Amino acid sequence: MTITGISVEAPGGGTTGGGARVELATVELLALVSMRRNGATDRARVLLNLPTDGLDSPITTAGVGSLLVRHLARVVEGRLAPQGPVNEIASTLMDGEQWAEVIGTTDDATKVAALVRSRTGTVLLEPRPYDVWHVWPMPREDPLPVIGSRLVAAAFGSLPEGRPFAGSVRVINGDGTTRSSVVTVAHDRSWSLSSGPGRDVPEPAPTNPDPTFRVLASSLA
Repeated sequence: MTITGISVEAPGGGTTGGGARVELATVELLALVSMRRNGATDRARVLLNLPTDGLDSPITTAGVGSLLVRHLARVVEGRLAPQGPVNEIASTLMDGEQWAEVIGTTDDATKVAALVRSRTGTVLLEPRPYDVWHVWPMPREDPLPVIGSRLVAAAFGSLPEGRPFAGSVRVINGDGTTRSSVVTVAHDRSWSLSSGPGRDVPEPAPTNPDPTFRVLASSLA
């Protein structure tokens, strides 16, 4: 099964609504979350499936070097200091208060994205081939379930009509509690919804077809 990021349009196109996209390698993201070890960066590592290496490991050192060479960071008094939009990304990852995992699945492919929110910003992170991530600043006023439902709708809208589909949003709060919501579109075009705390959501119940997938955000509100 192919696993890719959920394709989003450029800002202004109606899908993201945030700032300019930043492209980061996995080792660069690892360097950013390794700048501070706390509950927020630990959760970001798990959400993004990053290794647990610290700043002194060879793989993290490679990420630091890449950030420096690309002028995305500099060293100030012996410490790594992200620059420009990467500073906002690093700050959000280190001070995260809420996280979300977004998944859109068909019978042969899975599209995924992650969202991280802090008091000062929200970022969307999408995996791409060759260990590259697309990172988008997102509107701070939009709740994570609302952004997640838009991403699921984008994944569903890219499919040929009639294909089965499952779209889900899982929100993780700062206290570790989670809530998940899943919408399934069957071969016969019937729709069902399941929502509940944790990962073990209850049996799905029929719901009205809605290509906007706003029901995901409503069930997580």
